[in-house]
Amino acid sequence: MGTTNMILDFILVGAALWMVATVRGVGGVVGRTLNLITIGAIILGMAHFLATWQHRLLPIESSTEAFLHRVIVLLGFVLLVFGFRQIRELRT
Repeated sequence: MGTTNMILDFILVGAALWMVATVRGVGGVVGRTLNLITIGAIILGMAHFLATWQHRLLPIESSTEAFLHRVIVLLGFVLLVFGFRQIRELRT
């Protein structure tokens, strides 16, 4: 299962980079909105990647590892929310 998780981690990061390539060049408010959402997706992808590799890169206590993962995921979701809030403001 470890190999499968690593493959999926690389796919998640690859999908986030694909998002960057897709929204690149879009300007204005829509571009800023898409950039926030894309950065949030990148952080979420990296959070999963780090969850797999963190114990090898930073030998820390497992509860600290879990906490750090959740903080990174929270940051990604906050950026997604800010991006979606800007979409709401475009509607008005």
